[in-house]
Amino acid sequence: MRIKFFRAFAGCWWLMAGLVSPFGADAAGVITVPLNLTVNVPGQNLVLSFPTVSTNYYGLQTCSNFSQPWTTIQSGMPGSGGIQTINLTNVSASGQGYYRLVIQPKPLSLYLPQGDAFAILGASCGGIQEQVYATGFDPVTGYPTGNVSLKTSCGGSGKGGGYHSTTYTAWAAVIWDFAGNMVSYSAISNAVVDATFTATDAFGDIVYNTSGLAYLMVPFAAAPTVVTAAQSGDKFLVTWTPNGINPAAVTSSTLTATPVNSSASILTTTVTGSATNGGIDLLQPQTAYQITVVNNALSGASPASMPVTLTTEIATVAPSAPTNVVASWAVADPSGTTDTLIAAWVAAVPGDSPIDQYLVTITPDSGSPVTQTVSDSTLTAYFGVDFTPNWKVTVKAHNAVGWGPSSKPVTLGGL
Repeated sequence: MRIKFFRAFAGCWWLMAGLVSPFGADAAGVITVPLNLTVNVPGQNLVLSFPTVSTNYYGLQTCSNFSQPWTTIQSGMPGSGGIQTINLTNVSASGQGYYRLVIQPKPLSLYLPQGDAFAILGASCGGIQEQVYATGFDPVTGYPTGNVSLKTSCGGSGKGGGYHSTTYTAWAAVIWDFAGNMVSYSAISNAVVDATFTATDAFGDIVYNTSGLAYLMVPFAAAPTVVTAAQSGDKFLVTWTPNGINPAAVTSSTLTATPVNSSASILTTTVTGSATNGGIDLLQPQTAYQITVVNNALSGASPASMPVTLTTEIATVAPSAPTNVVASWAVADPSGTTDTLIAAWVAAVPGDSPIDQYLVTITPDSGSPVTQTVSDSTLTAYFGVDFTPNWKVTVKAHNAVGWGPSSKPVTLGGL
């Protein structure tokens, strides 16, 4: 079968099996595609040619349709300022799809900090010169590795006024993290280096050497996949899988629950580090939410995952009783006949819907109780009352089910 193209719009080609996107940025503002992309179709193959406008790396992404996340099918194609060509075979075999080119992030320069270089070399006369050679990825941590040549020359006057120069040299083996920070180093006697070495790990991270310098390229993260969510009380427990990125390069993840056809608030949680699970709390009962995950990596934020829609259950569990209730007087020796009674407590466990208010009740030895209602985020109440009697203080919490039990009473003696 012969695959036919026709131009869909400026800079864009439509293929029965795919589409090559025009130049521009995606929703995350990080994806770009050259305008003057050319396409050839020898048989059932797809040949894409484009000029490389920078020496950064390029990648090719695909998706089955525009409602699906883009996935990387080829990365680490170095730009040279000339024409770059990508060859795909049997593109029609996979059915209809879309293709786009991406410029990957600017590489990070790898080096040994001068203080650590001095600790190995033992001298620094006007600075230490470094030549850095990447050697691959550590088999245990997966971090990039390399060898660094250190050199400094020290000059001075000798006996008789003659000038002499002493050159100090050494080698170091170094491990860096995916932000290009030095993790560890050790002195080595010498090293055999490959000045043109390049390596790519299973996640598309690339280390390479050029002109006595070593570079690390961490690709943009694709949208997380395999997102699952389940309700537990007033919280969604969410799990996900990073996509197109080394998990060690993920600095945090943003979880968002967006109400569907509801005036309820959008809920957002940030999970630090490379964790692949987290929670979103303060869910409203009987509300549909669309849940998405964004991985924030060293190279930038990924696109959002495909949304998972989940409707919360009817609220059936009232809050627990607040704990650690304390009461005190604002002034130890007040003038007049009144003082300010201050009540404070630790928040109640919310049940299966958020707490929306607290009721604080103070009751004197004789007479009527005094009450005050405060918001869910307020854990302190103030009462201007007679300081002579003893006061009994209790607190209870409210959610969509109703009022929970009162706390154990705390008695504040009169002054």
